[in-house]
Amino acid sequence: MRSRPTTISLILALGLWLCAAGAGAAGANQPAGPPAGAMTDKDPSAYQGMTADQIARVKKGEIVILDQPQSFEGRQLITAAFIFNQDLNTVWTLMLQGWRQEEYLPHLEHSPLIRKWDSGDHIEYQIKVAGVEVKYRVLGTHDNSRYYCTWKLDPAFKNDMKEVTGFWQYYWVDEHHTLGRYGSYAETGFWVPAFIRDFLTRRDLPESLNVQRRWVDSGGTWRKLDYQPAPKPKESP
Repeated sequence: MRSRPTTISLILALGLWLCAAGAGAAGANQPAGPPAGAMTDKDPSAYQGMTADQIARVKKGEIVILDQPQSFEGRQLITAAFIFNQDLNTVWTLMLQGWRQEEYLPHLEHSPLIRKWDSGDHIEYQIKVAGVEVKYRVLGTHDNSRYYCTWKLDPAFKNDMKEVTGFWQYYWVDEHHTLGRYGSYAETGFWVPAFIRDFLTRRDLPESLNVQRRWVDSGGTWRKLDYQPAPKPKESP
């Protein structure tokens, strides 16, 4: 099928995402300090590859797109960092519900959950941009012990994308804040110069990450204005 370059940046943003719900729900009575196994913002990897100015901007609440791509499974991923205004377990629990991305991401019409299991999930994404429809399925994996998840295309599905992959890593900052490090790569089935793909991603990704943070900061209650839940299947008589 034919697509458009702007679709790429949206799909990259959909790595805002994925995996299956499975971490313990967070609550106001959590003990002080990071959960067992969690990395903190004092870990060397938390701000790796960032300048002092970028680190300062993240700590002030900005969403920062890193200047240099990050190598991940043979691909060069566009990466970003920002701080959620929620504790680590709340962020983790919400962000593992990738099928709910339709509630807040622009142009994402539906994101039905196909299947979930203890260490991952299977989600379909249905996007429409300027009349162009794109459908693909993603397999997510998650590591509850490290607050880390990754995703890739389901090779068994007839995807409208050639490749989609990425990761999320979360770091404990304090009882009310969580640092997120994000990276994603997407490629359509037709040729788009890498510099155009990267330009569109860097231009559009901050807004997509912003609405994701807004959703998480609200505890998963915020919705985009035009959100319409998918109709439920009719029950057999």
